[in-house]
Amino acid sequence: MQAHLYPTRLTIFFLAFLILSSLSVLETGCTSSEPTEYRQFSDQIDQKSQDTSPTEIVDSKSSVDSQQTQNAETKSPTEVANPKETPEDKTLAKTTAKQIAPKTETKASEDKTLALIARKPDPKDRALTEQEKKELAALEPREVKLLIKNRTFQKTSPGDALRVSYDDIDLLKVLNMEPVTPNAPELMPQWLKNLDGARIRIRGFMYPPFQQTGNEFFMLARDNQICCFGKNPKIYDLFPVVMRDGVTTDYILNRPFDVVGTFHIKAESIDDELERIYMIDDAIVIDQK
Repeated sequence: MQAHLYPTRLTIFFLAFLILSSLSVLETGCTSSEPTEYRQFSDQIDQKSQDTSPTEIVDSKSSVDSQQTQNAETKSPTEVANPKETPEDKTLAKTTAKQIAPKTETKASEDKTLALIARKPDPKDRALTEQEKKELAALEPREVKLLIKNRTFQKTSPGDALRVSYDDIDLLKVLNMEPVTPNAPELMPQWLKNLDGARIRIRGFMYPPFQQTGNEFFMLARDNQICCFGKNPKIYDLFPVVMRDGVTTDYILNRPFDVVGTFHIKAESIDDELERIYMIDDAIVIDQK
């Protein structure tokens, strides 16, 4: 057997020395600066955590909450609702509100107007004024009854004409009749019927005729506050006057005068509507200025 195949004691010791040297080198490599630096950084973090105590954290949070509360009190409701709203956003919001507001108000006004038109007030829902009571009563037919049972007339010139006034032929005052019906002549008292065909003298106003002069007929009005003068006349407040043959009259403006002529009571209707109930013919005008 060859001698080099069997190691000597010296060789064994040399190999052991190499192994031990390698172990020391490996240990030195494992203790490099990297782990040391990691431990230092970790130590810094731990130190900061220890420096910041829980009391300081609570105080900081309370300070932030207090600051937010103060800011919320000084801000408007819009700013609180929109904490991130910029000045440009506020300007845009105001402009939009101004554009929408008139439309909303106009629509509300239209709704109110429509509501007022749709709901007509009922007089039964409130107390009526005196004027409304009169107007409402005028719409309802009155009960016809004789109010003036007897009446006499004085004779006057010319021709012993009977002096008659508009009150004497007022069917509301004589018969409580409103409205006047075509059978009114049949319901009149005898003293009023006796005026039919009699010569009377009555005072009134001239309703504006078609021409200023040469009028052969005109309408005699009770006063100058009816029809075109200011109110609608009753059928007995306005009736025609036909002048005597060959006699005319000028327009007498806004002053009373007397008419002497033959009085007629006759109800005349057109399309079932009563047009007139009185008239005077063979008339003359007595204008005393």
